Amino acid sequence: MTDADHPALSVGVLSYPYYPSKDTGRGHDRYVWELIENLRRTGAVVRSIEQGFSKGALAAGGKLVRLAADLRSQHADVWHGISPTGAAIAVLLGKRPVVVTVHDLIPFQVSGFDSSAKARLVRAATRLCVKKCAAVIVPYRVTKDELVAKHGADPSRIHVVSYGVDHGTYHPRPELARVDNRILYIGEVSCGKGVDVLIRAFAQVKKRVPGAELLIGGKSSKDQPMLEELARSLGASDITFKGFVPEDELASYYATTTMMVFPSRYGFGLSTLEAMACGTPVVAVAALDTPDFAAGMDILVPPDDPDALAARMLRIFTEPGLRAELVQAGLDKAARYSWENVGRETRKVYETLVAR
Repeated sequence: MTDADHPALSVGVLSYPYYPSKDTGRGHDRYVWELIENLRRTGAVVRSIEQGFSKGALAAGGKLVRLAADLRSQHADVWHGISPTGAAIAVLLGKRPVVVTVHDLIPFQVSGFDSSAKARLVRAATRLCVKKCAAVIVPYRVTKDELVAKHGADPSRIHVVSYGVDHGTYHPRPELARVDNRILYIGEVSCGKGVDVLIRAFAQVKKRVPGAELLIGGKSSKDQPMLEELARSLGASDITFKGFVPEDELASYYATTTMMVFPSRYGFGLSTLEAMACGTPVVAVAALDTPDFAAGMDILVPPDDPDALAARMLRIFTEPGLRAELVQAGLDKAARYSWENVGRETRKVYETLVAR
């Protein structure tokens, strides 16, 4: 590549409220890290403006104030807010042009699993960004369609740039043996992610497959004590809460399980795609943006339906032909996604704005 192919471009990435890292277990943190790394590979000069992770409304508010202070004296060709809240600060400060990533519309679609004050803030910031940002990046067409239909967004300013997967880390590992009748979940251990539905479904599976086991890996939430009690009350033995699984161990977990199940009420999760890239059958629920990601794949069950989820898991345990189909479909799907492409496509959005 020559300098003419990629002229100099300075980008200010507003990471708030996320933190660029592969090691936190949060998918949006991973997105920020991969975006920055792959933008730099295109020759862009990227400055990450971050405030670190905050827990609680008071800490989050303080970091928003610091973000505004940090932004006042900084300059860039393009500003990219990784969330509507961060992008909204740049818009209000008069920074131009501002790009925002709207990962999902959960604050408009799901209630009861998060702070109402936080949801109101994100909704207000999203509405502002839809009106004022020069470009909006979304991971799915269904999100674009909803922004246009329900929030009055200009479709010409919305760009679909799918998430990616690190194929150097997540790939089939034939040297590792699969553990028979093992089910894996990787994600936040919460009801919002559907772990309660998974536990109820597993209790049914255990009655039909006595040797079945369920590994639940991920950061705990306020729901975890209740979920552990639910497992005990159902008599569902062989459920192990593994806690946070470091990045360097995830691939071996995916590669040695019989299936990965992601029953989230919040829709798509990166662990779904990572498991597919490792050649592991996946089951997910038809919630929010997941049907868009899973189009053409027979991996979905209805949300909040432990009976349907249990039936699907039993089929994967007992039908080798179905397992083989899901493995190949997952590998084919994962092959279409890469973080390198995220960097390239996002840079194209920036260049269009700078050229104006």
